[in-house]
Amino acid sequence: MRMLNAGAVLSWALLFSVTGGEASNAATVVSSANGWYQSNDFTAGVTNNIYVGWNPNTGATYRNWSAFNLAGLAGQNITGATLTFYGGNGNYGGTDPSETLGLFNYTGSINALVNNQSGVGIYNDLGTGASYGQATVSAGPLNQFSITLSQQAIADMIAAANNSSDQRFVIGGALLTAALVHDGSNWWTDGALFVNSTLQNAAFLSIETAPLATPLPAALPLFASVLAGGGLMAWRRKRKAAKPLAA
Repeated sequence: MRMLNAGAVLSWALLFSVTGGEASNAATVVSSANGWYQSNDFTAGVTNNIYVGWNPNTGATYRNWSAFNLAGLAGQNITGATLTFYGGNGNYGGTDPSETLGLFNYTGSINALVNNQSGVGIYNDLGTGASYGQATVSAGPLNQFSITLSQQAIADMIAAANNSSDQRFVIGGALLTAALVHDGSNWWTDGALFVNSTLQNAAFLSIETAPLATPLPAALPLFASVLAGGGLMAWRRKRKAAKPLAA
């Protein structure tokens, strides 16, 4: 049986080598641009400020965004990703004990996003659509925190990385706990995150990748069959030669 086992093991080893037996890898991509849009059509385009939530001084709600260049991930199989906001980037606003930040896909033009175009339309886009994940942030100093991205986000990242015309990927942010209507009861108390944020690179992606499966060569199944058959024939010859001795 040794010859048969050796042939089978070699066949499986060849199969494993062409279908992807390498370990997964990790990559870090730092935000290349970020900014915010207001509900009253005022925009800031690319800025170091990623204010999100209610601003009592302007009387507007803000939604933020971060863009990432995924060109280095072209042709790779992205299996998981986490978005991390750097700590010490702005302040926690409001009087509630916590706020919930939601992440969303962005379906509009990235060039329009970074060039201050269509303020209200882009503002709406940044906080609606497919969910990329969310996190609850407690009141106090804004320490570094991470959000595990959804399968939809991973699928969109793969599409962006393999888009030959534009490999940028945008994540929009909206404060899910911000009130829809503001009056004297909550004008100065409703929540916000990243108030007066200043970091040029506000966040980074931690991305897990795995090797892509490689199609089997057409002749490999035939080779494996021949190899296994050869092992079986050798085993039969050895068994036949051993019969007279046993008699």
